[in-house]
Amino acid sequence: MRPVTFFLSSALAVLSLSFCHATPAVPAPTANVGIAKVITMTDKSTSRYTGQVVSKSTVSIVSRVSGEIIKVGFADGSVVKAGQLLYELDPVRYEAALKAAGAKVDDCKAKLLYAQSRYDRDKQLLERKAVSKDAFESTRAAFESAKAALKAAEAEFATAKEDLADTKIFSPMRGVAGINAYAAGNYITPASGTLVTIIQMQPVRVRFSMSMADIMTMFSSVSDLKSNGMVSLKLANGLNYDKTGTVELIDNQANRSTDTVQVYALFSNNDFKLLPGSTVTVTLEHKQGIPRPAVVPSAILHDASGAYVYLVRNGIAEKRYVSIGSSTAEHQLITGGIKAGDVVVVKGTHKVYPGIRINPVEEL
Repeated sequence: MRPVTFFLSSALAVLSLSFCHATPAVPAPTANVGIAKVITMTDKSTSRYTGQVVSKSTVSIVSRVSGEIIKVGFADGSVVKAGQLLYELDPVRYEAALKAAGAKVDDCKAKLLYAQSRYDRDKQLLERKAVSKDAFESTRAAFESAKAALKAAEAEFATAKEDLADTKIFSPMRGVAGINAYAAGNYITPASGTLVTIIQMQPVRVRFSMSMADIMTMFSSVSDLKSNGMVSLKLANGLNYDKTGTVELIDNQANRSTDTVQVYALFSNNDFKLLPGSTVTVTLEHKQGIPRPAVVPSAILHDASGAYVYLVRNGIAEKRYVSIGSSTAEHQLITGGIKAGDVVVVKGTHKVYPGIRINPVEEL
């Protein structure tokens, strides 16, 4: 057994010498890079759309009565005021109809007065049993018939009065008149159709379609778009319109096929440069801007999955995918993935991979 004991002792001695002379542990990989904190910037990014000028109100003027036009009170394409006379029809037969209706009312009033007198008298006689009940009922029926006849006559009078008033047609609003379809001397009826179209020109709306993705990126909500959206226009000649508009209303539902919603912006149009139906270029921006995280462009990297940065956490690099927004000459705004105060690698990103230890040699 001694040789075995000697052999084991020798082996242990060799192992002991091997541990004493073991190779030192290799330090963890370190990248010497530049880092920077994520800052906050105000995002006043703009988006452009194709818009169409639309009138707030368009009225087609038609006649309610028939007659010969004896006067036209506007010129084609002229600006008309609210309450301005547009057409006057021959009123003679309507004046006669009104007089006849008035005479009928007077006649019915006289008959009612007589019927009421008989009713009151027969009522007293019935109480004294001086008249039969059948006779009293006949008197009462005549009284009720006279009241009904007066109401019918008064209705005819009101209709005749309205018809006479309708021989004069006034503009219901301020706007621009289109082409007159009937000159003086023409006989028109309610079936003649539109006499002229009045279009409101001040103010006007500009309608454009905006995707829900744009709304949620540029604004926090649809209500934020309405309260903080500022709209400017470029005209067909390439010049900027000298007035800005505000978002007046947003349609109450999005288009299922395109996921876009109709937005209406209100513009002053005193000089009539904005003609309903014309096309303009719309620029939309946020009045106040939205605070967003921002990094220098050198911090942004790309791969098949999208844009990412190397986030430094506890001295270790972590790959973090981000959603990028608008940019300036010096910064890239971030819409998701990191927040202000985070630390990211901005120089030497080619040296970095997930899990490597970061040695910041420069801090911006």
